[in-house]
Amino acid sequence: MAFVSSGTQRRTPALKRITAFLASLRGKLILTYTLVTVLALLALELVLFLTIVFAASVTNTDRSDYLSDVIYLNYPRVARYLQPNATDLKGLQSWVNQTYASGYVSIAPTSWFDSPAAALVRGQPFLAVAPDRTVLAQAPQDSAIPVGNVLVPPSAAGERVLANAFEGTLAPLELYTPLPDGNYWVAVPILQDDFRSPVVGALVMTVAPPPPLILTLLPVIFGTVVVTGIVLLILVAPFGALFGFFMSRGLTRRLTILSAAADAMSEGHFDAVPQDRSGDEIGRLSMRMRRMAERIQALLRSQQELAMLQERNRIARELHDTVKQQNFATLMQLRTARNRMTKEPAAALEALEQAERLVKNSQQELGTLILELRPVALEELGLVNALQDYMVTWSRQSCIAATFDAADCTGLNVERAQTLYRVAQEALANVARHSQATAVHVTVACSAAEVTLTVVDNGVGFDPNAAHGFGLNTMQERLAAAGGSLQVSSILRRGTTCTARIPLGDVHG
Repeated sequence: MAFVSSGTQRRTPALKRITAFLASLRGKLILTYTLVTVLALLALELVLFLTIVFAASVTNTDRSDYLSDVIYLNYPRVARYLQPNATDLKGLQSWVNQTYASGYVSIAPTSWFDSPAAALVRGQPFLAVAPDRTVLAQAPQDSAIPVGNVLVPPSAAGERVLANAFEGTLAPLELYTPLPDGNYWVAVPILQDDFRSPVVGALVMTVAPPPPLILTLLPVIFGTVVVTGIVLLILVAPFGALFGFFMSRGLTRRLTILSAAADAMSEGHFDAVPQDRSGDEIGRLSMRMRRMAERIQALLRSQQELAMLQERNRIARELHDTVKQQNFATLMQLRTARNRMTKEPAAALEALEQAERLVKNSQQELGTLILELRPVALEELGLVNALQDYMVTWSRQSCIAATFDAADCTGLNVERAQTLYRVAQEALANVARHSQATAVHVTVACSAAEVTLTVVDNGVGFDPNAAHGFGLNTMQERLAAAGGSLQVSSILRRGTTCTARIPLGDVHG
């Protein structure tokens, strides 16, 4: 059995909270402010370093320091061999050999900011020269300029350098000249004691040039940036986080208000529009949301007015085609009865009976219209219960036997349920008005693909190929708006079947 420590269990929710916070907009802004603060300071530091390197390169500071190490390290060492009345040429030759064998004429750097050690170029002469330019000591032994010969500089620039050395100049940039191969030809004055004393000789050598200053200082720059970056992250991060927290609080609050307004608008509450009046992007987005809410409200009002107008036109047509015509026929029958009351009582009685039937038909038509206009709480009842209640009332008013059979369609959304309910009303109204049926059966079936409403009567039927009446057109329009279809089949004197289908798709929630 595996056990998880309580410490791990405590850390996991904390880690999740930290991860969730960093994934939020406020967390991202705080992290961004912190990193930008640290990176800006590091970039400023890096620019300062590069500026120093550039200035040193332009002013030849790196080259001067490099040659200064050669000059001030070597002339005190050689001076003791060339003191007046105490010249030690054997010791001088030994020192020249040892120095040449070491390969360097300055010591290795002891810190990041020291110049690199000056390397002697192998195969080139390393000479100790007297003031009269006679070679006193030389290395390597097979040098082209043996001891006792007079030194001849390689060029006019070399002549000036050697002359500067014998004049006691200690300026590094005046004691060297670059050779065609890129190396430096250097002459180091050998002073008897200090820099005020006379020159007792010179060291002549060829050294490799110093590496570029940027390469020398690159480890220094990299190490400094890393160290200061860590220090800044520790010291500056709290201030950046605090600044980011206060700066992001107003922004996230405004975005939260916009999000709440969008949620409210998605639920149909268009009065919850954001009131951000600032002139930035969020303020402009808020203004666009207000305009959108106003346009949607205007569109809904237009649709409601259009639906009301269409419903009025339908009711007006229903009244014109049924009740008005029946009232006119009733009036004609009453006039006939009045005119025949004295001379033809039997004919007058027949006319009154016909008028009575017409009045009953008008009453039934009005009842059907009133029932259709009565609001139905489909959200509370559901399609099946609402249709069942409606059919009970319809059967009682139309005096037509009605049966109902339905499957469980509780997942049907309100819009599609409303469409099927109105189609059922229209189909039953047509049965009551035109079919002369004595029975009707309504079925509601739900499958994985669609929901089906079927209305079957045993009336007189009609020709489906003939022009459709207003009721069938209304049913087809309602179903088409919901993505459904209507199929009507009828046989004369055997009844009619109306089948309405709506694909489920996202109907079930």
